Amino acid sequence: MDLIISDVEMPRMDGFALLQAVKGNPMTSDLPVILVTSRASDEDRERGLDLGADAYIVKTRFDQNELLAGIRRLL
Repeated sequence: MDLIISDVEMPRMDGFALLQAVKGNPMTSDLPVILVTSRASDEDRERGLDLGADAYIVKTRFDQNELLAGIRRLL
């Protein structure tokens, strides 16, 4: 099984746009997506989850075990 882990802040296409593209394409819409970002606001988190992210991890609170648990849960 595949899984996407993406930052939100990227050149050209941010992680929110990537998430929309992945979830909006019938061939990739079932792919689990984890967003890892420095954007810690409730608004950004809500936006990511509303767009279909399966997890939203804030870098300042990054816990490797949390990431690994999320990957195990999704795969």
